[in-house]
Amino acid sequence: MLRNEKDSRGHRRTRLWRFVPALVAAILLIPALGAHAEVQVTSGTAQLGNTLQYGNTSYSVKYSYPSTAEVGSNLTITVTLHVNSLTGLVEYITNYGLVAEVFIGSQVLQGSFSSTQNSTFLYPGSSWGPYNITIPLTANNTGLAKGNSANATLSVTLQDNVFYAAPQLNVYVTEPAMQGVAGGLLIQNPVTSTSTSTTTSSTGQTYLPYLVLVAAGAVMMVGAALWPRRPRPAPAPKS
Repeated sequence: MLRNEKDSRGHRRTRLWRFVPALVAAILLIPALGAHAEVQVTSGTAQLGNTLQYGNTSYSVKYSYPSTAEVGSNLTITVTLHVNSLTGLVEYITNYGLVAEVFIGSQVLQGSFSSTQNSTFLYPGSSWGPYNITIPLTANNTGLAKGNSANATLSVTLQDNVFYAAPQLNVYVTEPAMQGVAGGLLIQNPVTSTSTSTTTSSTGQTYLPYLVLVAAGAVMMVGAALWPRRPRPAPAPKS
């Protein structure tokens, strides 16, 4: 009798182990679902520079922002300035700032971030950032009514002063502003409430991977309970 009981438990363990691959697959699926739920981001680098009277300048501006934005929210553009090279009598730059502009048809939206009065001078090889430029999106400034959407383009502009280091100069000069194209994005003004749609979407994306895992566990338990058991062997006849 003890042997039959032992065999029955062994068969149950075997049935449970048959569902382990399904559970492992569900666990491996969670990162993929999380990645799918993430907002798509546009990123790149704009190359800027000038040919000045006493030297040349070269800069890189790295940027990133969501590829889709909604009216009623803030569009956030992350920017980093890097000084590639300064030649001739140009020694460093100061009073620098970046301006982001969003072009939606005839509408132009603008945001900026500038260095403070006590910011360090930027020499070749140095960087400034990353910093966020925030632009509010409204029905008025985008020109988008409820239910409408539009493709927009974005640009970044560098404004700064250069310092000429030479005995006969030693002066600060305002460098001509440099503008570079930074890609495009889709701006939407959904019919449904932004807060409601955002909350619903965020909640669903947060709990979806865990619901998949719970469902996989439930399938395992139900399958183990309903799996047909082997009939117990008849007891040996008594001698």
